[in-house]
Amino acid sequence: MASLVRLLAFALAWAGAAALLPALVSARFQEGLAPIFLATTLACVFLAGAMHLASAGLTGRIRRFQVFAALCALWLLIPVVAAPAVAAGAKLDLGAAWFEALSAFTTTGFTAVHEGPRSLFVWFSLLQWCGGLLTLVSAVAILAPAGIAGLPDRAVQRLDEREAVDTLGVLKEVGPLYFGGFAIAFLALLFTGTGPYLSFCLASAATSAGAHLPPGAHAALQGGGPTQLVFLPFLLWAATSVRWHRALVNRRVHAAPEQPESLILLGYWLVLGLFLAVLLFRLTPGSDVVDALKEGLFTAAALISTSFLPCAPDTYAHLPAGLLILVSLVGGGALSVAGGLKILRVRAMALRARGDLARLISPNIVQPSRTGEGGIGTAMRGVWIGLVALCATLAAVTVTLGFGAPSFEAALTGAVAAISNSGPLYDASGQNWPAISSLPAISMLGAAFAMIAGRIEVVGAFVLIHLAFWRT
Repeated sequence: MASLVRLLAFALAWAGAAALLPALVSARFQEGLAPIFLATTLACVFLAGAMHLASAGLTGRIRRFQVFAALCALWLLIPVVAAPAVAAGAKLDLGAAWFEALSAFTTTGFTAVHEGPRSLFVWFSLLQWCGGLLTLVSAVAILAPAGIAGLPDRAVQRLDEREAVDTLGVLKEVGPLYFGGFAIAFLALLFTGTGPYLSFCLASAATSAGAHLPPGAHAALQGGGPTQLVFLPFLLWAATSVRWHRALVNRRVHAAPEQPESLILLGYWLVLGLFLAVLLFRLTPGSDVVDALKEGLFTAAALISTSFLPCAPDTYAHLPAGLLILVSLVGGGALSVAGGLKILRVRAMALRARGDLARLISPNIVQPSRTGEGGIGTAMRGVWIGLVALCATLAAVTVTLGFGAPSFEAALTGAVAAISNSGPLYDASGQNWPAISSLPAISMLGAAFAMIAGRIEVVGAFVLIHLAFWRT
């Protein structure tokens, strides 16, 4: 329990330190929001210090169930402490501000705030950047070792250590790669002539697959040119496994177990991009081949990474809504910041279906297969459980959104956007549906549950509910 309290204290201290940057921005441009950001820093530091002192002198390793509980607590707690600053900057009530902060922290991108002071969007950028880092750390340190929904576990652990979780060690492994990608994106955007403020927001969105951007960043991205070209490869970076990134940095990419999945994802992006380019060329009046190709490749990267940032104001209006929903549900690669079902599980189900069909045709055929630590049956069981959990959550959230959404189409699209952490999908229909934060409380809470479930691979949410029920 002491390790759990220290973990929460560390996260709160991190959030408090992050609030200093928007405070400086607000003071620099005289926006009047510096006091609320400084108050956020002081509140976080006070709570973190109290929690640290309360756990001082206590020993004990942090266990997996405790980390599951801490993980859910973090997804709820950080938006709570971030909400007052959002409410002050965006002129929202605390409930809508909490939902806005949660949407940014889960990198989903549901937003009713399209204009505001610079410090507010810097705060959004920091929230989504930290949310992307938490997604990677939790996937590598907690979800993959637990075998959640068939995630691959490459860690070398003794059996008596399987219940212990080394979050600090994983943070040291993942943090430099994640920060390095952000720094390179920031510098590359600066070289395109984009200002520091917009470069910071765009780099945060690119590396975390987030979508909270100020109007100027949208304009820079949709203006074409070098900004769009620089932004595209970082969307693909966000959609691929962080372990593959490490193999690239260490120049051991051919030995990386994630190499096949990453190559499949890149091939999927290329094929989808060409297909979208053909659609956009045929459906967009006055477009030429080169522009359609650029728009198609960028749109494919945005869809796969579940960022859903458009490269033109009317891009998604020309594409079939069913195709957008399908690509959003598939998502990107495992152990990445992308949401959705993930290419890993789609590939596993396709391979299993091919094997079953081959066995039907030739019952005595001998098929080679690789078995992991738990066996291929255990891995496939996790994949199927992940699919069932995703469908069950999607159905439940669609029902809750139906209490306030104007139509079934809006409820279904909002549910898919929430569970795949691709909020702009909801706005991509062009039908001017009301913001999710303006819907009744039950609809907003359903979407909030789906956003958090999407960050812990859906099954993690059911594990927490199940264990909490049996422990009471």
